[in-house]
Amino acid sequence: MAQTTHNILLLNSIEAGVWGGLEHWMELTGIGLAQRGHRVTFAGREGSVFLRRISAHPEAVVAPLTISGDFHPTTVRQLAEAASAASIDLMLCNFVKDVRLAELARTFHHLNYRIIWTPGVNLAKKTLSHKFLFSRFVDMAIVPSNALRDDIIASGFLSPERFEVIPIGLDETLWRGTRDDGRRFLMDRYDLPDDAFVCLTSGRFVPQKGHQHLIEAARLLADRQPNIFYLFLGDGPRQTDLMELVKRYELTDRFIFGGLLDDHRRIVFAADLYVHPAVIEPYGIVLVEAMAAGLPTVATRVGGIPEVVVENETALLINPADPAALAEAIERMTLDHRRRDAFGLAGRERFRACFRLETMIDRLEACLDEVMVR
Repeated sequence: MAQTTHNILLLNSIEAGVWGGLEHWMELTGIGLAQRGHRVTFAGREGSVFLRRISAHPEAVVAPLTISGDFHPTTVRQLAEAASAASIDLMLCNFVKDVRLAELARTFHHLNYRIIWTPGVNLAKKTLSHKFLFSRFVDMAIVPSNALRDDIIASGFLSPERFEVIPIGLDETLWRGTRDDGRRFLMDRYDLPDDAFVCLTSGRFVPQKGHQHLIEAARLLADRQPNIFYLFLGDGPRQTDLMELVKRYELTDRFIFGGLLDDHRRIVFAADLYVHPAVIEPYGIVLVEAMAAGLPTVATRVGGIPEVVVENETALLINPADPAALAEAIERMTLDHRRRDAFGLAGRERFRACFRLETMIDRLEACLDEVMVR
């Protein structure tokens, strides 16, 4: 537990219609800190999915911002007003833009708070302006994996001692259930046959998530495994392209694009296999969700994924962008229910040991106390 109660603002300028892993992390973190007695404010784009979801929590205090650029004076003023009203002493920032806004508000409105960068991916560039921004104004960077930390350090603008690696955790009380709890719901919602084997994938439809490779793998399996169905949860700019690829391969009866669900836990519990075909993945909170639900996984050996799952114990790992290897791994799991059961049980144990929200908040509070006395 923290020795001091802090006034914290979490800043996320994500586009209005976007919800991803880092937005989920900010939700978990902010609400978890608020429940520990800290005063927490969420600042984000006015009308965004991010603020809408956050507002559903009774503990949430939100500050809508008019975001129209990195340096817009209205945005800087609104952020400064929110920080001043809540007497903020710590500001956690998602994007590079957010770090800039935090520093402009702090400097031009004469405020005094620490800036903590909490990136989910390395969006910083090897430029003098970014090096100046991060080396001069960021007091600490908190990242979910060693892979992401090492990637950012390699950029050359933050030294290793200014990093803390804290894996993202989930609220265990929300992940108590069984496959039977949601199976009928899943079958009825998507009109699936009773013997359907459901491969679940969730995340933004962007190139780095590798959805196209899963579609290619499904094409290879279509004749050999006719009872496999693929459920994609999420949205994003590549959805139309992916749907067209499914149509071109005559797989429309095998693929379901389920959209962005506010509560997808029943679906995770009810699926048979989680597949994560990412080509770039700094962490993978969806893999933690799969383990929390006891769902075996096939994933790629990239980024932070090997830090989250245990190869050949909770997941089969393959090289990225290899549809043939992906198809083989899916088929192996489809045909081996004992392996699936063993992976699912091991995943739940790993979740309880390593990825509980309480543990994450404990470590985060210790970091916040530390940065305040630096």
